[in-house]
Amino acid sequence: MKKDSSMPVTDQAAAQISHATTMARIKSGMDRLGDLPIFSTSINKVRRASSDPQADAMAVAQEVLKDANLSTKLLRLANSAYYNRGLGKISVVSRAVIMLGFETVRNLTLTLKLIESFQNSNSALDMSRMLVRSYIAAGLVRDLASKCGIKDIEESYVCALLNNLGEIIVAYVLPQDYIRIQDLQMQAGITPAHAEHTVLGSRFDAISQDLAKTWEFPPLVVSSMSRAPMTINGASHDRLLLNRALSCLSNELVDTLYVTKSNATDCFSESLRNLATVTGLNHGLIENSFNDSFRMSCALAHDYGLDKSLLKPVLGQGEDNARDKWARQLSYYASASNDTAVAQSSASKPGGTAALNTPQTSDTQSKERGHAEVTAPTMAVPPVTAASDSPPAAVFHNAQLQLSLIQEITTAITQGVRLNQVFVKVLEGIQRGAGFDRALLCLVTPDRRNYVARLAVGASREQMKEYFSLPINPKRDYFSTVLLEGGEFLIEDIEDPVTAALLPEGFSRVAAIKSFVVAALSFDGKPVGFFYADRPVSGQNIEADDLRNMLNFVTQARLAMRLCT
Repeated sequence: MKKDSSMPVTDQAAAQISHATTMARIKSGMDRLGDLPIFSTSINKVRRASSDPQADAMAVAQEVLKDANLSTKLLRLANSAYYNRGLGKISVVSRAVIMLGFETVRNLTLTLKLIESFQNSNSALDMSRMLVRSYIAAGLVRDLASKCGIKDIEESYVCALLNNLGEIIVAYVLPQDYIRIQDLQMQAGITPAHAEHTVLGSRFDAISQDLAKTWEFPPLVVSSMSRAPMTINGASHDRLLLNRALSCLSNELVDTLYVTKSNATDCFSESLRNLATVTGLNHGLIENSFNDSFRMSCALAHDYGLDKSLLKPVLGQGEDNARDKWARQLSYYASASNDTAVAQSSASKPGGTAALNTPQTSDTQSKERGHAEVTAPTMAVPPVTAASDSPPAAVFHNAQLQLSLIQEITTAITQGVRLNQVFVKVLEGIQRGAGFDRALLCLVTPDRRNYVARLAVGASREQMKEYFSLPINPKRDYFSTVLLEGGEFLIEDIEDPVTAALLPEGFSRVAAIKSFVVAALSFDGKPVGFFYADRPVSGQNIEADDLRNMLNFVTQARLAMRLCT
């Protein structure tokens, strides 16, 4: 009788098994199971199309449409409160792609297929809870990445989402081996690494990396899967190390809430401290990110196909420690009867943030500003204030206006109008649809030595156009840094000493504002310019939602760069 290579190894054979033989068994098991749906041809095509700088929204949409289930779920997410922000019903996949952006669509499809492929695949294993852990950790990393100045936030999200890929694959393909690893870990003195090596001749992270290379994931994602010890002495400037640290530490933090361990409390607190250290953010901002990203995960769980009850952490025995306080608080969010109840509970707290029973930081920590020590001066994006169940009429009006303006821009792009005309419409959208008093577009000069304001709308626009004619100097000019490194940022307080030192001379006097937003524009990897917006007339604070509203229009400009050039 032919031996089944998917069967678990015996204790005697364990000493001889190697990484190579385990990978061969995994491949054999995948062949037997008909490969993994997550890495189907259609998903790979979505990834490739959305990564192609020459592709348009229709090309990506056509790949999504080849999977009916994926199309339905993507439209559901595009219409969710988190992504849609009241912009009206989205019923066409191509419009969903335009609204969400290529990077978001690529990672939404990856998350959707990851959950669809593996949950409920083996009744003996709690695969769904494994997926929940990855899903929550990835959401936390996305929020932290935006606060500590990482340029490619979506790439960081993928690193965290796939960090435990090896564990998930082994549980799916070799379930009996996975159960045996769990049993070994219950024995005194057996570490997870020793248990994995005993059964598999390898470790989960090595399997993750091997599979990720086979499936052509970027080198940075592969590198982030390593669980080799890291030395964290301060805020990291290194892109590889920072992404790896965020991915591993966030997954470790989440694991302590869902896996019963004797040292869970110590691991939880240590992970929080290390996240604060490596990002350069204070503890209060790390806690806010964890709180807000978890609430977002609860709000979107149904649309991803997850039972919200699976998000409930394992509660402790009533001990008054940080880990158990967080477990009780997050369990409350996951148990809320509906998303509105969670939002209202959070909004009722001082400042409108999710403060209910959240472990408090010290007074000194709460007064610190959360700046990451990175090249580009970055400001912390404040937690999103939960909306009430019945937004005022003005909010609905603004949302409908945004959708109408975006539709105008999309029509202009498809009709092949001049790029300059599209940019004018984008600026009008930022001013009228996103609620800013003033918006500008600065472009790099042909000799690539300066940036100059070419288009402007709103209050004191001529004065700002006259001011924005400056040399590119990334060492001493915030706008030059954004221009060259890309991304988008919210600056909350231009009088903050760190920020003020990196703003061009005279900017504060001319602009006469406290906060502003800026988003870079590039083409074929080369800097083209940046959009700038502020509120000198109303003086209202600019918040994270305002930046997101602005980006709805900046995304159109970036799309136009691909299609109208």
